Amino acid sequence: MSDSIPPMADETPFQLSENAPANVEFISNAEQPLSRRKRPKRKRTNWPLLTIAIGIVCVYILYVFALPEIQVAIFRSRFPKKLIPPELALKSSTRILLRTCEFLFVGWFFYLGASIGSFLNVVAGRMPEGRTIVFGGSKCPYCNTRLSFLDNTPVLGWLLVQGKCRTCRLPIAPRYLMIEVVIGAIFVWIGLWELVSSGSNLPHWDSSGRSGLTSLVLFTQWQLIAAALSHAGMFAVLIMLGVANEGRKPFPILPFLVMAAAVASPKIFNPSLDFVSWSEPFQRSLISKLGPIANPLVSILLGGLSGLGLGWISSFWIAERANSIVERHWIVKRHWIVKRHWILQCFLIGSVLGWQSVVTIVLCSLIVYGMIRALWSSRSVSIQSVQSVEAFVPSMCLIGICMLHHSLWRQIAYLIGIV
Repeated sequence: MSDSIPPMADETPFQLSENAPANVEFISNAEQPLSRRKRPKRKRTNWPLLTIAIGIVCVYILYVFALPEIQVAIFRSRFPKKLIPPELALKSSTRILLRTCEFLFVGWFFYLGASIGSFLNVVAGRMPEGRTIVFGGSKCPYCNTRLSFLDNTPVLGWLLVQGKCRTCRLPIAPRYLMIEVVIGAIFVWIGLWELVSSGSNLPHWDSSGRSGLTSLVLFTQWQLIAAALSHAGMFAVLIMLGVANEGRKPFPILPFLVMAAAVASPKIFNPSLDFVSWSEPFQRSLISKLGPIANPLVSILLGGLSGLGLGWISSFWIAERANSIVERHWIVKRHWIVKRHWILQCFLIGSVLGWQSVVTIVLCSLIVYGMIRALWSSRSVSIQSVQSVEAFVPSMCLIGICMLHHSLWRQIAYLIGIV
């Protein structure tokens, strides 16, 4: 029995208006043209992921196949009478295999850094709120749906879902992708600058040995690997504290001390990783009066206290602009968080790199930050645009100067009389 009611005898199924033309014809849905029917939605092409995949393939082809031929041609044009170096005179199959392994090594280092960046994103979001990071996987911040393993993959997961949750289709902040990419790039930079170059940037380190990725695999230097992981972990924690400036609560002290101890502890177990001793450049004879374990401990404590003092003194000048232009309470509180995280960052740099490095880095960072503030004040920049980036500028200046110092650490140590 149908639920529809048929029309009465004196009723017409359709009622036309008086102004309608006489030749109007009604077409059923089955007789409508295809352009008027509802077509199934086509799956959109993920252009960012496709572009990155094509870029990776192009870089691989350039590095494995094209670059060796270019290097051989340049060498023959400059030195026509000399023999080609052994690393360029390899067989094609051996060269392809070797360069493929080197390419995969760089990719593995990037993935390692991106995975740590993904974990630190969770730490920066949960720790200030008092939530645990041990139980409960990653979830959508809107619908609380647990992310799958593929969607939780660093960098790739964000690109697969195109920055939106699969369930509620609400946007996921691009901050997660940016932090993973930045920390992954820092791990690649540390790996290439310290490991591949055999520690050419480290003071008091013999870098005259073998260099290159092949030598790193065949003649593994575990001390250098420990130093590179310690320095890469330091930069990752620095970036994590800078990201935590966006929240309304400061990062807790106890988890920070645990992470600081983790990245500074390799110097205690291996005193040779204390590249600049605490007594340099003044009285080097003081080192011999202490034991091999006491020297790294004194270096960590003295560097941490120096960074703590310098960070506390300089934090008053950093928060001056925010307190003078901001009237709302939560904005003032956010800049108090920036001030606190600045002090923690200075403490971490001093405990890992030493008091000599933290003095140089903090002073140069203040100069760069002062130049940026002067540029803001000289131009007609709105308060809203300044407030949107002001929480990140001090940390960006500190991390940028720290990376520059780390790249030129041996040269800077030579200038101040350490090496």
